Amino acid sequence: MDARAPDALAAWRALAEPGCGAMLADLAGLESAPAPAVIERLRRTHAAPVVAAAVELSLARTRARARFGERAGTLWCDRPGAEMASAPEVARLKAERFRAAGAEAIDDLCCGIGGDLMALATVAQATGIDLDPVRAWMAGMNAGTAVRCADAVAAPGDAPFAHADPARRAGGARLARTEDLLPPLGAIVPGLRSRRGAAVKLGPGMDLAPTERAPADEVEFISHRGTLVQQVLWTGALATAQGMNTATQAHAGRSITGAPGMPEARPGMQRFLLVPDPALERARLLAPVADALGAAEAAPGLGILTDERPPAGPMAAWTEAFEVVEELPARERTLAAWLAAQGAGIVTVRTRGGACDPDAWQRALRGPGSDPWTVFVLRLGSDRRAYAVRRVEA
Repeated sequence: MDARAPDALAAWRALAEPGCGAMLADLAGLESAPAPAVIERLRRTHAAPVVAAAVELSLARTRARARFGERAGTLWCDRPGAEMASAPEVARLKAERFRAAGAEAIDDLCCGIGGDLMALATVAQATGIDLDPVRAWMAGMNAGTAVRCADAVAAPGDAPFAHADPARRAGGARLARTEDLLPPLGAIVPGLRSRRGAAVKLGPGMDLAPTERAPADEVEFISHRGTLVQQVLWTGALATAQGMNTATQAHAGRSITGAPGMPEARPGMQRFLLVPDPALERARLLAPVADALGAAEAAPGLGILTDERPPAGPMAAWTEAFEVVEELPARERTLAAWLAAQGAGIVTVRTRGGACDPDAWQRALRGPGSDPWTVFVLRLGSDRRAYAVRRVEA
């Protein structure tokens, strides 16, 4: 359903009325589009746009469970809105920085369904702003706070602090450049710099140009349970480590801050293979973790650390550790024969820099046995090698 259709907002508003409660209960837990007969039955008592909105809401709530847990059952959202919203743990992490800075009023620009607004409203008076009337209504329902339907560039509000989340998708496609954001980063940041502090949520893979990051800004890369989820540009009083990069694990509330740099490289794989948290790698802060662990990069720029000892101490939490059981030539037939001799069943293949097609290799290496294995296919300089590994439990 087009969220900007003239009757879209009226249809979504109708869902909040008691008369639609039974329909929403009937559709709860929906994982795919209902049968035409179900749609026809619902249309006997509800207008077609309302039924379409109810189906979209039910599908979105089902998908949102993985991110929002039990809260998904009462969330007002559509599928794209739920997918773009910050997970509660990530939103709370950012809101805490606003609280620590003494923010009393916050404008949440391009607030979407209110993923961040819900958390910001718990630490200060927060106002949502979104150009989409349906998303603005959803955000207000979810956060229980004031939301305006307005252009975030033309009417951004005047609170001392701001959070902005320009759209990172258009027509279903992810936008890779800051100038393609909606609105573009260059259009939204100048107005934020006059505030006491601001945060801009960006795609984790976006590269900021030198002109887009002021010397006193801080850039934070956030992972959540092993997945890189956000990059945040912090300005003003919210930039607590001016000019630095920060890597944060949202699920653990753990951060490392420093100047970007490269770790020592000692070419070759040793007994233990260490995969850094993606936020750490993206922030280019491998060096302090490698130094603390006594590890080194297996090849310059590879992003994989290695050591003769398993990681220990607080910094070990920043890596996923594997013991190398066997090093082999990176040839499918050779690997398949070795794995078959080990009784391998499902084989998980991981790689870096396009050293192989992991999906194709997984299909080729899967054996008739029951023992699961993990294989890394890596390029160390000009040499491509395969490493059969076992995970080292923390």
